[in-house]
Amino acid sequence: MLRFIKVQGESMAPNLHDGDFVFISRWYRKLKVGQLVVVDHALYGYIVKKILHIAPDGQLWLGGENNKSLQSERIGWVSPRRVIGKVIGRICASQRKLQ
Repeated sequence: MLRFIKVQGESMAPNLHDGDFVFISRWYRKLKVGQLVVVDHALYGYIVKKILHIAPDGQLWLGGENNKSLQSERIGWVSPRRVIGKVIGRICASQRKLQ
């Protein structure tokens, strides 16, 4: 199933900006370091983050793209069961130049 989620905040800039939409898919075989995912975090709700590390037991260590992001230490290890989907595309909210 495909879904789209509206990005809130600038934690993933310059790749994603406030107001952008990301398309996410639950159809993936394996998550990999460097991929963007949307997770339903127990404290922070839906967040879009990059996978920085995957533990041997499958737990995910996530992070943002800049210093405005919620720090990885505050997010903590996230169960792969909390992943809503892998980001597979985006729609920019404004006419800014894509990088």
